[in-house]
Amino acid sequence: MPHTRKRRSPLGATLIALAGLAGAAIAFYLYITPLTGVTGTVGALIVLVASLLVALGAVLMMATGHRVWRWLTVLGILGTALAAFFLHGWWIIVAMAVALIGVVLDGIGPVRKTEGAAA
Repeated sequence: MPHTRKRRSPLGATLIALAGLAGAAIAFYLYITPLTGVTGTVGALIVLVASLLVALGAVLMMATGHRVWRWLTVLGILGTALAAFFLHGWWIIVAMAVALIGVVLDGIGPVRKTEGAAA
């Protein structure tokens, strides 16, 4: 008996990945640019890594289709936005808001069934 797995459109996860990469780019800018107020701080580095992990979560959402990755990615987005708030990284917060829109799109997007190998 073949195993059927539900797959969603990659639009939402792609938006999350792009927003995560944008957040990482902004955090990198804040980390290396003098006079940003957070130059060279551990907090800016944490936000940079967390943004990259949000993008990785989106890739795992696309690759596996498991709901657990969506929930872990939401937690990562909220934590990254909170850390960016403390760093006054307003554009990172905007990027994480776009990532949350991607989560919503992933949750309501059309579902297609794919046939896989028997487990």
